[in-house]
Amino acid sequence: MEATHESGANLSLEWRRQQLLNLRAMLRNHWTELQGALAKDLGKEATEAVCTELALVDQEVSLMLKNVEGWMKPSKVPSPGFCAPAFSKVTPRPRSGPACLVIAPSNYPVCLLLQPLAGSLAAGNPTVLKPSELCPTVSALMQRLVSQYFTPGAVQVVTGGASETTQLLQHSWGLVFFTGSPKVGEIIATAAAATLTPCVLELGGKSPCYVDETAPSDIRMIANRIIWTKTLNAGQTCASIDYLVVHEKILPKLLPELQRSLQVQFGEDPQQSELARLVTASHASRQVELIREVEEAAAVEDSETTIVCGSSESCDPESGYVAPTIVLNPPESSRMLQEEIFGPILPIRVVRSRDEAVSLMRQTPGTPLCLYVFTKSQSVFEALCNKIPSGAAVRNDAIMHLSSSHLPFGGLGTSGYGMYRGKTSFDTFSHK
Repeated sequence: MEATHESGANLSLEWRRQQLLNLRAMLRNHWTELQGALAKDLGKEATEAVCTELALVDQEVSLMLKNVEGWMKPSKVPSPGFCAPAFSKVTPRPRSGPACLVIAPSNYPVCLLLQPLAGSLAAGNPTVLKPSELCPTVSALMQRLVSQYFTPGAVQVVTGGASETTQLLQHSWGLVFFTGSPKVGEIIATAAAATLTPCVLELGGKSPCYVDETAPSDIRMIANRIIWTKTLNAGQTCASIDYLVVHEKILPKLLPELQRSLQVQFGEDPQQSELARLVTASHASRQVELIREVEEAAAVEDSETTIVCGSSESCDPESGYVAPTIVLNPPESSRMLQEEIFGPILPIRVVRSRDEAVSLMRQTPGTPLCLYVFTKSQSVFEALCNKIPSGAAVRNDAIMHLSSSHLPFGGLGTSGYGMYRGKTSFDTFSHK
């Protein structure tokens, strides 16, 4: 990869376009094989795998191919008068060698590996990919396909676990792009600091969804969007709704619609449905622990906590199955209100006012990756955005902003730093 930088080949439009074409060919020629790998590692249904992984990568690559020629051109900027007749320009160039490093998580092991790769290649960077060891089928497939479609001087794959990642981080990189938990993100950033390597950290957090008393009148639509978002990929989505805050005037209408939506989407027995599985038995066991804790709280006399649906007994951790579970008013000290859930458990907190909702969300640990608000009022939405800092904010929907390559995506505070997608990816992986 150092030889690629030394030759200057990666500075050319031809090199960048060829790598992007290789990436698109790899994706499209092995579409079904990739679906099968996602099904084996995560139990992802074929349509979900396409909509949340493969199609998003294809869209990203197509956008890069269409625009990379224009993006890489120098742009003139004003110069001070005393510098005349000199002129100034900004030129996007690849990051310093030998390569950029992309470390992907287990929840979207194809999309979150190849989307950043598209931006890195468009910016002219040889790139090393580190897929998640928790998805062995996807990891092995990526290693085989990348060696088939790319030269070692353009893209390489390194497999393995924590020790291999630790070894990788001992080297200097043009950029380290990491998606994962805040805890591991701290480790990545600390290791990268030793070589002064810049990082993009796409982390998680407790993203709230607030349903205001001014919410749209179509409560069924709201419930469907909440349940779809919460159960997508069995809740293993960094931008998923983590917990729900509902105005007390809306709750009597919303709660039965949430239950109805679960039944419509997954039937009487969700275990027999197309609901995805948790990536490992230990991840599923943690979800069971979260449910058991609130079950014990609900069993206490005069407790405000209610298990609306789901139970720890209906889960099967060994197979990765966690029953979609709705919990009304879990204790404030409960783990599901203090930790990112990352599973199909939906806690609901009931509030009497908008100010109470803001106070509750501000007291929740960490900075949200996303803020979701259901309200007919734009002013209410903007007021909440001003009071609840977050990486992104969406009104009257959830998670759909991830479908656009034209919207930059990234965290704030404990949910990460740096952004990517589309032109933003090109800029992130470029030095100007």
